[in-house]
Amino acid sequence: MRQSVLARTLRALAIVALVCWSLGPIVIGLITSLSSQSDIQAVPARWLPKDANLDAYRSLLSGTGANSRAGGTVTESGTFARAMINSATITFMSTIAVLAVSIMCAYAFTRLRFRMSSVVFWGVVSTMIVPVFAVVVTLFRLMADAHLIDTKIGLVAVFIATLTPLATWLFHNHIRDMPGEPEEAALIDGCTRWQAFTRVVVPQMRSGIAAVSAILMLAVWGEFLIPLLLSSTRNAKPVTVVITEFIGKYSTNYPLLAAAGMLALLPPAIVALALNRHIRGMLSGAT
Repeated sequence: MRQSVLARTLRALAIVALVCWSLGPIVIGLITSLSSQSDIQAVPARWLPKDANLDAYRSLLSGTGANSRAGGTVTESGTFARAMINSATITFMSTIAVLAVSIMCAYAFTRLRFRMSSVVFWGVVSTMIVPVFAVVVTLFRLMADAHLIDTKIGLVAVFIATLTPLATWLFHNHIRDMPGEPEEAALIDGCTRWQAFTRVVVPQMRSGIAAVSAILMLAVWGEFLIPLLLSSTRNAKPVTVVITEFIGKYSTNYPLLAAAGMLALLPPAIVALALNRHIRGMLSGAT
């Protein structure tokens, strides 16, 4: 009995610690975004704002001037909103393109038999171990020669190249665990290979597609290094790069910075909650 009580106590403490570790930064960011600059700079530090307000969110969305209470941080009206739109556009385009390419590649590597298929598959998957910063100079020159610097298409192309191997590997494992009898029955009934793929295999992959989509969206939305190198103006800068520009040279408006983080956190949180059921379906196995 003592061991049982001790085990339950340790389990409860572990859960509480995990929740605090996960939600602590979010709670602190939310409190900071509702505080004023004077509350942040108060000594001793205040756990809760003296007068909670939405000034940081208003300044973020409407823009702040040099003479406003921006704490040394100047933002133009529409900068953050444009960055959010850029991030959403790049994320959506990259996810759709990677899904289209990786699903077909994974199906070919799993179901079709062709010469050196295993060598080609592992050659593609092995590119995941190459860090981006190892090829950054070559990548920049290649994108510059193709006139794709500071364009959404250029960023999407890079994300396709970097994320397709990961998605292909995940889909390969998912298709390999799927039963092949429905597909074989479709082929016997007169379907072509493409019809069997689109009408039988792809519908069976719904949970896998949803789970990989969530992974891709979160990876693209949170990427910082690639957009920092390949985007220099508001034309293609995503929110991850724009947020860093809210840090002033001599001082930083932490409520403004925290408000930007809170708003940037909403889309990936919505995606994770919306696709949670499908992700659990993928983890429970293909049926």
